This record gives sequence, C-alpha cells and structure tokens, in this order.
Amino acid sequence: MPAYNEAGAIESVCREWLALAAARDFILIAIDDGSRDATGTLLDELAREHGALRVTHQPNQGHGAAVLRGYRQAIETGATWIFQVDSDGQFTPTDFDALWAERLRGACVLGYRRDRDDPWLRKALSGVNRALMGLLFGVRLRDPNVPYRLIRASLLATLLAHLPPGVFAPNVFLAAMAASTGAGIRDVPVTHMARPAGGGSIGARRALALSFRCFAEMLGFRLRGYPRFLRAWRGGKRP
Repeated sequence: MPAYNEAGAIESVCREWLALAAARDFILIAIDDGSRDATGTLLDELAREHGALRVTHQPNQGHGAAVLRGYRQAIETGATWIFQVDSDGQFTPTDFDALWAERLRGACVLGYRRDRDDPWLRKALSGVNRALMGLLFGVRLRDPNVPYRLIRASLLATLLAHLPPGVFAPNVFLAAMAASTGAGIRDVPVTHMARPAGGGSIGARRALALSFRCFAEMLGFRLRGYPRFLRAWRGGKRP
C-alpha cells in the first residue's frame, strides 16, 4: 500500500485492511512516500498497535516507485501471493475475496473499476494507457493500471527483473508482460468510490505531459525491453 499525504483517510483505510489481514493471516506493508502531512506518524502509531503492519518511509519518489518498493519488500518476506491496493480509500476490502477465488484460474488478477468515481482527467489517462497497451502489445485489458491487483510472487519477481527502471506507471508494464506470458490474467469487477479525504494532484497540463511520458516509455520498452523479455520467457527463464 503506497501512501502520500493521506492523513485524512490513512488510519481508517489501514484499519479496514488490517482486519482482513488478521482474518487471513496476511501482513500489510505500507510505503510512506515522503508525505508532508501526518501520514507517516499515523502509520507508525498503527504499526505499534498492529503487528501485521510494517511501515517503510522513503523520500518522495512518486506512486510508481512506492509500489515497486512495496512489491520487492513483499517478495522478500517469502510471500506466495502479493496484493496491491492504494491508500486513498477508494477501494473496499469486501471485494478481495472475489480476486482471491479467481487466483485458481490465473497468476495475475486485476480488479477493474466498475463505475469509476474519478475526475475525467484520471479516466482519460487510464484510457490512454489502455489504448497504448492494445496498440503496442496487442493486449486488451479493461483497467491495466488499476491499483487493486493480486499476483503470484514468483511471476512478479520474474516480471520485475525485466521492468525498465524509473517508469511512471510500472503496473501498466507488469500487466502487459503478465498478459503476454500465458500464465493467465483475469479481470474481476470491483467497487470504486470517491475519495473520502483530500483530492487528486493531476491537473490538465500534467495529465497531458504524463500521457506523452507513458507513450514514450511504453514505445521504448516495446522496441527494446519487451522482445528481450519474451525471448527470456520462451527460453524457460520463468517461475
């Protein structure tokens, strides 16, 4: 769970997911991405109360970098399955069981946002990502960048080894690679709600710049890194 300036929601959100963690004997790893509000302090207080919560603080590096750090720490724990969700309170733990059941059919399960409650700019950026995946990789997924996903740890470790460094939206690349492996990728509808506190930080100009950045990163990967990944996968370097 990456977190940045979510002091208004982080405690209630974490308590919801910690209840699930206790029932399932899971752990929750929260990555505080250099928050400037009380997010980090609240996470530390919760960690003293709940042994299942592990908190990592890092200088602000962006959502993608925080997600990747969480993935790698989860792999280091020896987990078999890794689930990622955002900390903004727009998702509910009640949908987790649907993804958990679907893991029997695929090594990567994405919870696509049904009736997405987000500003049009965020929806537009997701639409760009979706279109680029189809154009560049021949992969069609309803919500390739959704921050509500379950993936087998061994597959994730393999994909991370081929992920270009510093990409803005690593989950898009991971979804494209997972869909290309034949390991099985599934879509499950999940509830999406308005943010309970705070607001998005992407304006129109930044959204346009991010769209161009995503295109450039995905095109570069399609021309260079993606063919190498496919050759390695087909050559047997897989979990």
